[in-house]
Amino acid sequence: MSVVKFEEVLNDLVDYFLLGDPYLLMDFKNRHQLPDDLISEFTTSTAGDQVVEDGVMIPMARIENYPYTIYFNMSSAIPELLKETSRLQIKQEGYRMQVISGEVYLYTIPYIRNFTPATLVTLTSSRITKISLPNGWYKVDILGGETLQHTGLEPTFEFLITPVANKPGFSANIMYQFTITASEY
Repeated sequence: MSVVKFEEVLNDLVDYFLLGDPYLLMDFKNRHQLPDDLISEFTTSTAGDQVVEDGVMIPMARIENYPYTIYFNMSSAIPELLKETSRLQIKQEGYRMQVISGEVYLYTIPYIRNFTPATLVTLTSSRITKISLPNGWYKVDILGGETLQHTGLEPTFEFLITPVANKPGFSANIMYQFTITASEY
């Protein structure tokens, strides 16, 4: 497996990133007969906790409005944020993620405000912050901080993604705030 890097990833002026397979999210929505407005549903019912605990979506709250460097790390090499030139600020472990469409996206809250089949097509055809992964279960740990890029220290998130044979346990803090302090912004 490898490491995939994206630069200048924005949060669309909303302080959240969402990680997951959006086709699985549509299946979850349909299976539980949820409304199109998933934001309201996830913040006013137990469906918000369930979607995370079931491995459908990983919400990342309190994302400052910076351009981010994003790493999807599926290798056994030292993570970028654990290297000497980086400044690790966040380490969150215990997430699980299921993939059913062969792709995982890092996307933003506006997509789930009116999550319809048309929105799903827009998301999957316009978001470039995505990777291909075999269908199955994954253990996900999230690192956050700053990495040294050609422009200096840049706010960075790194997703450590490990395939597992069976549905892994879940021990993540759903309410964690992923705020990075950027030294150059």
